[in-house]
Amino acid sequence: MRKLGIALAVLVTLLVAGTLYYFMPRATKVLVTGTEVKRMDTKDSATGDHRSRDVRFIYATEQKSKKALVFRNEDNGWYFKFDSGDIAAEASKLAKNEIEETALLKYYGVRIAVLDSYPNVLSLKEVESDYVYVPWVNMVVLVLLLILFIWAGVKVRHVFGAAKAKLSKRPDAS
Repeated sequence: MRKLGIALAVLVTLLVAGTLYYFMPRATKVLVTGTEVKRMDTKDSATGDHRSRDVRFIYATEQKSKKALVFRNEDNGWYFKFDSGDIAAEASKLAKNEIEETALLKYYGVRIAVLDSYPNVLSLKEVESDYVYVPWVNMVVLVLLLILFIWAGVKVRHVFGAAKAKLSKRPDAS
C-alpha cells in the first residue's frame, strides 16, 4: 500500500510540475528578426465546422545561444493580455531597425513541433544587452506552492496514520 501512495504522490507531483512548467511565465533576451501573420484553420471535432483565425508570429534569435525561436502572439484572458496588436507593432519595429536591439520577451508555453504548438508572447520590451531579469513573482508562487504541498502531505499522512491506528484497535471479527 505504501508503494501505491508513493507512486500516486510522484504522479501528482509530475502532473503539477508539468503544468507549472507550461503555464508559468518565463523570459528570455532576444533579437527580434521578423514578424508574420498566418491564417490557421482548425476543425471543430464536435460539430465538424471549419474555423479560421489569424495568428501573429514573432521570429527571434536568443541573445546568448543565437538559437532561432518562434513565438505566437495571441490575446489571452487568463493572463489579462489583450494587447497582441501593440506587441506585434513593437516586434515589427524592432525587426526593421538597422541596429540590433535587445528585447526582453516574456512568454508561457513550450514549442512542440509535432503538434504545431508555439509558446505565446506575454510582453515584449526593449532592454539593455546586460539587463538581468529576476522572476520575483515566479519565485514567490513556487515557494507558496511548496509550502502548500508540504502542508497537504503532512495532513494526508496524519489522516492515513489516524485511519491505520483506528483499524489496528478494532477487534477481529472471528
